[in-house]
Amino acid sequence: MDMLDQLQRQNRRSALGILSLLCWQSCLYWSWSERNSRLHRNTFSSAPSLIRQIDRQVKDMILSYRNANPSSASIMMQRWLT
Repeated sequence: MDMLDQLQRQNRRSALGILSLLCWQSCLYWSWSERNSRLHRNTFSSAPSLIRQIDRQVKDMILSYRNANPSSASIMMQRWLT
C-alpha cells in the first residue's frame, strides 16, 4: 500500500515520476511473466536473469523518450544508472 500511495503522490509528468511508473510497470510485467512460465510451462528463470530483463526493458523505454523529450530521457537515464 505504501508503494501505491507513493506512486499516486508523484507528479506523473516529471522525469522521476515517469521513471517510477516505468520501473513499477516493468517489475509487474516480469513478475507476472515469470509466474506464468512457472505455472504453465514449468520453466524457471533465476533472479539475476529477471533483474537483467527488467533493467533492459527500463533502459529501452527511457531511450524511447529521447526523440520526444531529450532532457527528460537524460534525467531518467542518469537516475536509473546511479
